[in-house]
Amino acid sequence: MILHIVLFQFRTPWNWSARQAQEAELVTQNHPTHIDEIKGWFCGRNMTIRDIAADFVVLGLFNNTDELQSYIMHPDHQQGVKQWQALADWQVVDVELSGDHCHTSGELSLLKTV
Repeated sequence: MILHIVLFQFRTPWNWSARQAQEAELVTQNHPTHIDEIKGWFCGRNMTIRDIAADFVVLGLFNNTDELQSYIMHPDHQQGVKQWQALADWQVVDVELSGDHCHTSGELSLLKTV
């Protein structure tokens, strides 16, 4: 399994009060209803005010790199990319959950069993 992590940071002057930000969030929330390759999905707004904090996070689970690539190229995902590009910068991390360089503990150990 691959855990796909994306952290979004609004560019000035964008924030959650903007209709465009709310629309981008809604498209992102709805990806699992349009993209079969998604095996698990979480997205949410940051709740803390810190200089180093991102504004929004996406966590997606995919069976393998082929399914991750299909998701990346899917038209619904591309629509979300287009909307976020107007508002924010982001960073992506893709982690192979069964890989040698992935460590979990506590409740998150369940990720390795998915």
